[in-house]
Amino acid sequence: MACLQHPDRDQPVYLMAHHTVGRRQGVADTRITLPEISGIHAAIQWTGSHWIIRYLSRNGTWVNGQQLIPAKNQQLHLSDKLTFGRANNPEWVVENLDPPENLLIDMETGEGIPLESYHLLPDEHDPIASLHFNPVNGVWIYDILDCAENRDSARVVTHGARIDCARSSWQLFLGNSQSTTTELSFKNLCISDFRLRYTVSHHEEHVQLQLTKDEMKLDLAARSHNYLLLYLARARIRDIQRGVDEADQGWVAIDLATRELGITVNHLNTQIFRARKQIADSLPDAIDTSRLVERRSYEMRLGCTQLDIFKGSQKEELEASTGEYPVSAVSETEPA
Repeated sequence: MACLQHPDRDQPVYLMAHHTVGRRQGVADTRITLPEISGIHAAIQWTGSHWIIRYLSRNGTWVNGQQLIPAKNQQLHLSDKLTFGRANNPEWVVENLDPPENLLIDMETGEGIPLESYHLLPDEHDPIASLHFNPVNGVWIYDILDCAENRDSARVVTHGARIDCARSSWQLFLGNSQSTTTELSFKNLCISDFRLRYTVSHHEEHVQLQLTKDEMKLDLAARSHNYLLLYLARARIRDIQRGVDEADQGWVAIDLATRELGITVNHLNTQIFRARKQIADSLPDAIDTSRLVERRSYEMRLGCTQLDIFKGSQKEELEASTGEYPVSAVSETEPA
């Protein structure tokens, strides 16, 4: 991740794709309060292949002791020494010139962690929250998934926001302004636009999941969280067969689900996070997975309505009246 070494601090200054240096608070990305520094003094920018610096003031900007010409671009190189204002002002050293990235910056150490499109916090091993990009409205969402509470814990977070999770704190750094320009054919697509097809082993030890839309087909490896998605799919299919209104289809009480699945609420939450992440990692970044599992007060449901469940080569049929899932009740041979 491209960064400069601050002359007075150990922590690096990470660069946004278009990064401004100046004195104006709330406008300049990196603020220098010396009196000779202009409101917007200089700009550092990623061109797609390299970084350049542009001098925007009349009060002096220097690279390796050479004064820049105003409004003229100059390419940056590793170890370049930048000086803003007077030539003898403190030097900022170019430490990294990698392309811009979105980061979570540890507020204690200053370390920058590359941000994935679906990121689990505080870590993947014991997640209690997620940070993910929603391409439908172009925002980042921080979500504490605690289905047992009567509240929606998801909130929009912006560049510079502080994120506290467990005993850790990070600052959100959105350095890659191109992160929302993913392939246009997938822009605004949601997981609910896909058909989910489950292939279940006879004793249900293995559940594989396939996602399809138009000519696109994605096979996901069997994971333990697939059984939770299968459980919710069966509840939704049962309500569809009963003719329940779409708004009321598939809702399952959290306490009932945890009892029937034999897991705790925390384990259920972890499985939902991991299911969303597996799909987000496998599909283009522009696809939103937040609706994979929807929730309301003490209930949850699968957010998808295009569902097929196969045991071997036969499609499973559910008993709409009882909610039972008889292994023998299958029909419709799987198409070739």
